[in-house]
Amino acid sequence: MQGCHESGVTVRRPFVITPYSASASGVLQPALPKVGPCSSRDRAACALGVDHVRERKTGPCFPLTVLVCETHGVGFTLYPPGHVPYGRAAVATVAPDGGVILEGPKGAAAFEGTVFAAALSASEGVAWDRARPGGSARWWGTQWRRLAVAQRICGLAPEIGEAERESAAAALGVALLLLREQAWRTAAAPGYRRRGKAVRAVLESLRQGPCVLSRLMASGHLAGLWGAPLWWEAQAGQLRSWSFRGVQAVPG
Repeated sequence: MQGCHESGVTVRRPFVITPYSASASGVLQPALPKVGPCSSRDRAACALGVDHVRERKTGPCFPLTVLVCETHGVGFTLYPPGHVPYGRAAVATVAPDGGVILEGPKGAAAFEGTVFAAALSASEGVAWDRARPGGSARWWGTQWRRLAVAQRICGLAPEIGEAERESAAAALGVALLLLREQAWRTAAAPGYRRRGKAVRAVLESLRQGPCVLSRLMASGHLAGLWGAPLWWEAQAGQLRSWSFRGVQAVPG
């Protein structure tokens, strides 16, 4: 199955995000949740155990833990903060344990190295390789697909309606007028550079801080790019749903 970032596949299954921290041996290990997304099916308590570890060559580029619930007979992958199912690039630059990376560029430039990198290059008139020399990952086809994903996350896709744009603005915490203006400018000149500039304008308007990741995750979910993101809050012992309307606990 192709990744949602690469093919536009709508993935609606809820997924679990949990911090990954280095063990004494230096291996990144997840904080294991006590309940899974299957807990909302009924009142039966989840019985979770590690099923296997899945290697990753893209995305977080380190092995991800897969749990299985014996009660409900389902399995699910534990994703580190910033990553989504089938995603080959992070949505935001955060540490595996969920900590905000304080060093480095700010504003839109902080999204270099994420799925938004394609839009940042486009905003500067930089087209990625057309012929993939040497197997470059910065290929034109990839740039165009990720640019389309970035537009959907930012509420700028030309095919969405006003209600969807309003939802995106609320999820991202930006002015609806900004999204309307950037969408109008893109419709008037729909080239890749104009699309990239529109996405950059939205990224520049995001309030920086820990909530940026949850806002982007919520907006991507509303756009149909991935299922509902569920965050395991280890200290509280709760699986919480990230929503722009607030953080809600999932029954356990």
